[in-house]
Amino acid sequence: MKHMKHILQISILSSALLVLGCSSAVRYTSGTPSLDDPNAALTLGIDRVDFERAAESMIASMLDDPAFNKIQSGTRKVVAIGRIKNDTTQRIDTDLLTSKITIALRKSGKFILTTAVAAGGARDSMSEDVRELRANDEFSQKTIAKKGTLVAPDFSLAGKIIQRNSSLSKKTQQVDYYFQLTLTDLSTGLAYWEDEKVISKSGSNASVSW
Repeated sequence: MKHMKHILQISILSSALLVLGCSSAVRYTSGTPSLDDPNAALTLGIDRVDFERAAESMIASMLDDPAFNKIQSGTRKVVAIGRIKNDTTQRIDTDLLTSKITIALRKSGKFILTTAVAAGGARDSMSEDVRELRANDEFSQKTIAKKGTLVAPDFSLAGKIIQRNSSLSKKTQQVDYYFQLTLTDLSTGLAYWEDEKVISKSGSNASVSW
């Protein structure tokens, strides 16, 4: 029994060292640095730091764009969330990226987000649900939202996250992540703003990006 316990402990320790070894071998080659180490990355996959830095870069790009200067303060434009396509091998909650950006846009005083219209359906269906109470006698009709009160969006924010893997040598690989976003003027269909943020990481072929 003691022998088996000793073998199990060695196995667990070896696995832990292997994981640590793979993690420490991952490095940023361009794009987002780690908060603690300018070169070390936690994983070949996309992590919290990558989302934060990608969002910060996109926000700075949008708010510094000359096109935004034409929007008068106090006359907010309405933004709807379009499709954010995940073209990677990972399961990604793209709301982590778009939420940080839309929050910053709202705080700028020039934009506001609609939840009544979005790609694939409303982000919050209550705007439509409460209007179905118009025929319900249990509710005071004076408190029900009137027809023609919903505000249509002026812009849509859509984009894509792309992953590309390439071999650097027999032992190492590089993974490039492209964060692409476009803000479209819905009245004309023209791209009001667009940008791309690239984050690249290299690591052992034994490391995985998911």
